[in-house]
Amino acid sequence: MTGATTIVAAMATTAWEAARGGVTELFRRSNEDGSGTIEAQLDGDAALVVRDEDTDGVREDLVRPWARRLAALLREHPEAADELRALVDQVAAELPRTEHNWAQHITAHSGGSAFGAQGPGSSVHVHKAPTAGDGSA
Repeated sequence: MTGATTIVAAMATTAWEAARGGVTELFRRSNEDGSGTIEAQLDGDAALVVRDEDTDGVREDLVRPWARRLAALLREHPEAADELRALVDQVAAELPRTEHNWAQHITAHSGGSAFGAQGPGSSVHVHKAPTAGDGSA
């Protein structure tokens, strides 16, 4: 499943050529007519990712078929497991890093309190508006 997820994640990214070449090489051992069939499948799936507005949805749809293909390959050629692991490591290292920045705004009124935090490394900043006669500045 990790192999399939990594291969599909690489589609339409800068890591695609490495992923495509590595997968083609993996499947050469079980494909008597050369790698043309698997290359056509890879290219067709990558084109779907590029064309569809919902790239995440397309990628989710493509993971299971690629997991099945890879599982079948490994059943037939268990010696390919180390090569697949190496390919996953290589492609994962080449995948673009995504950074998510989140903003959350919480407002409390009439003397109420509100707190919020999101994810690891998040922090909470509490700002209290002074009310008349409480001595806050």
